[in-house]
Amino acid sequence: MGNSLKDSFISASFRFKKVDACFPTECCIPLSEWVVMDKITNGCVCSSSRLNVSEIQTCMHLSKPAISQILNSLEKKGYIIRDIDLSDRRKIYVTATADGSKVLKKTKTSYEQVLQEVVTQFGEEDMLNLIEYLNRLVDIYEQVDQSRKK
Repeated sequence: MGNSLKDSFISASFRFKKVDACFPTECCIPLSEWVVMDKITNGCVCSSSRLNVSEIQTCMHLSKPAISQILNSLEKKGYIIRDIDLSDRRKIYVTATADGSKVLKKTKTSYEQVLQEVVTQFGEEDMLNLIEYLNRLVDIYEQVDQSRKK
């Protein structure tokens, strides 16, 4: 791969990280926090009952430090509460507060409108292809990472 292709890829990757800044100001929490709040409030596909931190991490495909940072921010804002499971003290359950639920509801429409507009402009078929390519790219990154660790 030539340097210009690598540079273009890296540049596009960093631009993509800035997508969060494209959401309206009425979205008073960052997209990552909003998505985690949504999972806490509405459940994860991979969860059968109350949501614990490791389930959120698995469901969202985020590292422990990333989830911890998001949860710390949400907790400081008073949007979530973390409780230790009394039967298994290693498990920490996360619940949205009333304020957290209000913020989630308030920002949901704004986020969904922006996302719908992006899908509309990009095209549903192109969006599905992009999702497939991104998942494939992440799979390859994970394979390369595992190979390098051996």
